[in-house]
Amino acid sequence: MDAINIRHTLSSDTPHLPELAPFIGKTVDITVRESPDPASPNRWQALIDIAGQDLIDPEVYKQQRLLETRQAQAASDAAR
Repeated sequence: MDAINIRHTLSSDTPHLPELAPFIGKTVDITVRESPDPASPNRWQALIDIAGQDLIDPEVYKQQRLLETRQAQAASDAAR
């Protein structure tokens, strides 16, 4: 199965695409999707920028674990 990728700016509803000549007479799938505008911001950029960074504060993690332990103990004591 042959596949090609064509990047083309549409100027009408009848594009002229000579790259498709080898496919004339064959059954093909054609998918059209708009390419992202390179000037528009990437909505994932903030996440990409922090990827791989260690952002966990060990002290806050310890405090959270202590709080959860106390809450579990209080719930256990109240159930008795």
